[in-house]
Amino acid sequence: MLISRHALLLIAASCVGAAALVGCTGQNASAPAASDQAADDWKTGLDEDTVRAFSKLSDADRPAALAQKVCPVSDKPLGSMGKPPKVTVEGRDVFLCCSGCEGDLKREPAKYLAKLKDQ
Repeated sequence: MLISRHALLLIAASCVGAAALVGCTGQNASAPAASDQAADDWKTGLDEDTVRAFSKLSDADRPAALAQKVCPVSDKPLGSMGKPPKVTVEGRDVFLCCSGCEGDLKREPAKYLAKLKDQ
């Protein structure tokens, strides 16, 4: 019985020592930090392709593109055709579904900017 108690004490001491070495804090090490989770909140509700497209935008441009949501030329969702290109027209930054819409936007800026008035 003495050997069993001794072995049990040795095992218990080893477990405590291992926990101390590992740095057990009682928190799940794989859980994302609150700041990381907040930084990813913009992805909520978006499909995988849209997230991939918007991830290619700068952190400064992403909120504006998310707020705009659709291309004023084609009415397609931004990100549906890859990274939304940004075009500045009449002093306003406008995001498009693709570079193919840029010519129409530049030819008739008033027409397409009017669609963005509420945004």
